[in-house]
Amino acid sequence: MRSIFLFIFLVAFVAVARAETVKGRIQVVSKQAATIQIDVNGKKVVVRTDASTQYDGAAGLKDLNPPDLIEAEREPGKAATRIKKIVFSLPPGIEISVEELIRIMTSGQAYYLFDARPVKRFGPGHIPSAKPAFPKDETFLSLLPADKNALLVFYCGGPTCPYTGVAVGKAQEAGYTRLKGFQDGLPGWKQSKLPVHSEASWLASNLNTQHVILDVRDKAASSQSHIQGAVALPLSELQAMTQRFIAEQKTAELPGVTDLRAPIVVYADSHTSKEALLAYKDLRDWGYKGTTVLNGGFSNWAAAGLPTEQGAAVTDIVYEKKLAPGAIAPKEFVALEQSRDGVLFVDVRTDQETATGVVKDARQIPLEQLEDRLAELPKDKEIILYCANGIRAEMAYQTLHKLGYKTRFLNETIVIDKNGQFKM
Repeated sequence: MRSIFLFIFLVAFVAVARAETVKGRIQVVSKQAATIQIDVNGKKVVVRTDASTQYDGAAGLKDLNPPDLIEAEREPGKAATRIKKIVFSLPPGIEISVEELIRIMTSGQAYYLFDARPVKRFGPGHIPSAKPAFPKDETFLSLLPADKNALLVFYCGGPTCPYTGVAVGKAQEAGYTRLKGFQDGLPGWKQSKLPVHSEASWLASNLNTQHVILDVRDKAASSQSHIQGAVALPLSELQAMTQRFIAEQKTAELPGVTDLRAPIVVYADSHTSKEALLAYKDLRDWGYKGTTVLNGGFSNWAAAGLPTEQGAAVTDIVYEKKLAPGAIAPKEFVALEQSRDGVLFVDVRTDQETATGVVKDARQIPLEQLEDRLAELPKDKEIILYCANGIRAEMAYQTLHKLGYKTRFLNETIVIDKNGQFKM
């Protein structure tokens, strides 16, 4: 009898020992493959789900998106048994809505708006009038006003970002009495399609083809002087494009920019100029989520002595998507597909998806089967991974890269016909 109890205990112990809880921010979600990639202390971890996965704080996989913070309970190699979406709350009376924030910003009363995200995230995009103040920095309190009765409003990266609460707590401990927190943060502000500002100092260090800079002033003004590398696209032309797309019942698309996450900076004389604000609205309506308005506009840029050019600005947009670690450039993908020089293409889509066609001679291994079919993958060739839009391909890349395979992935939307012909 004793040995039976010991056996049962050991079985239970092993089961408990194998179970693990991983916690991290979502980087990518593949609803088709029912997988989530999260960042766990700098390490990318893939969490699988299935019909038995229970959700806490979310309606299901469809309710999870980057950069949500989640906690997943699972056994290694198996689907998660439970996924919890971690949401941070503020003390009663502190949290405000986007409508309340707008009322504060437009009321004429004195206020201080602070962006509580890590400082490096401020330059590419922030809520207008905000100043950076990361509560984990030693200088945090020195950035706050001397008046302890001043109205202070903090925000960060949404409900799953803890820094709004951290900032409020530190300010409260320091004796500040009028504190508010906009918990929806920058994602909530963007969702309302309200203007987002980018900083001239950040843009000046990113004058490259991985950023699209649009001068939406009239061509006479842009020809006189414009930001180095800017493309002349007057508001009138942009609005004419909008009307044409509406008339043709087509999806609006900026020529040369298919990536809706592309960083696009629009500018006119000032950030309050009608041209800049209307151009921003049009591009956001088109679906370009990475659009911002240059804080201070061209007048402040020129006054600061930042790089400018004289003469007519170019009118053709040249955009090169910044490659994620392990990603392959579309041009190289095409070249390797034609040469087949030392590479094997692997399609990680489902059987149903690949029924319509795969890249010629590509091996099809659905993402969820990848670890069980490693024997099919040679280590003397480079593995080029692709899926429908890059999400599952990146997850596959993380798995193979960790196992020592030479591999890259295509981080693009790709459509393939039955003849193996494709377009991106």
